Amino acid sequence: MQSTTSFQRNDLSRNSFDPLSPELFDIISYPRFEVKEYLDRIKEIESFGVKSIISSGRLEIGRFEITGKGCVGLVVRSKSHDNRICALKIRRVDANRCDMHQEVRLHTIANSVGIGPKILDHSKNIILMEFVEGLSIADWIERDDNIADSETVLRVVSDILKQCHVLDKIHLDHGQLSYLNHHVIISKSARVTIIDFESASELRRTSNVTCASHSLLLRGCISEKINDILCLQNKKERLIHTLKLYKLSQSGENFEKILYLLQKDS
Repeated sequence: MQSTTSFQRNDLSRNSFDPLSPELFDIISYPRFEVKEYLDRIKEIESFGVKSIISSGRLEIGRFEITGKGCVGLVVRSKSHDNRICALKIRRVDANRCDMHQEVRLHTIANSVGIGPKILDHSKNIILMEFVEGLSIADWIERDDNIADSETVLRVVSDILKQCHVLDKIHLDHGQLSYLNHHVIISKSARVTIIDFESASELRRTSNVTCASHSLLLRGCISEKINDILCLQNKKERLIHTLKLYKLSQSGENFEKILYLLQKDS
C-alpha cells in the first residue's frame, strides 16, 4: 500500500465530499462500480459516523486524490461528525479476500504492542483508523534540514528497527518491509509509524528486522543516504554478519548488536 502525505495542510474543507457524492462512486466501489458493493460500503461508512470524505493525497483516481492504494484497498481521509480527521481503508471490489476481518485481527495485534495506526472501527469492507500525518522515509530523509542532523536520523532508524524487533518477538511478520518506503510514515516530530498490515501473517517465520535493515542500511537510495549521514560505509560487512546472526537467533542480544553498529564510535 503506497502512502505518503505532505506536512503542508491544504484547506481540506474545500475538498470534502458527502459520502453519497457522485465524485466518490469510483472510490467506494473500485476498480469497477457495482451497485450492491457500493450500497454495502455506504452503509458501513455511515455506521462509523463519517461526515465527509476528503480529496487529499499524492495519488489520484480520476480527479479524486487519495492517500494510499494497494492490492487490497484504497486509503482516503475522512472527517467524522466531531470533525476528527481519520483514515478509511476501503476494500477493493477485486481484492483477493472477501472481507477485512483477518487484516483487522492482525493489525489489532500490532496495536496491542503500540505499533501501527490505531484502529477505531471496522466492518466487512472498511477499516476506520487514526490518520497519520507525515512523509515516506525516502521523502523525509531527503529534507534539507535532516542532512546535518545525524542524531535525528539515528533515532528514526533505530525506532523503525525497534518496532520491527517487537513484531519479531510477538511472531507477527509484516510481510512488506522490504519495500519500506511504502510502509513507514515519519511525522514532522520524527515519530515513526509502520502502516499497512494487509500482508501480515503469524504463520511465516518473522523477518521484520532483516527486511527493514536491508532497505535502511544495505541497498537502494534510502540506505545510501543513511550510510552517508551516519558514516556507515565502512561497516557494511559487519552489518551483514550481524544481521546473519540475528536471522539465526532473533534474540535481544543480537538485536542490540545491530543498534550498536549504528553508533558513531562503534
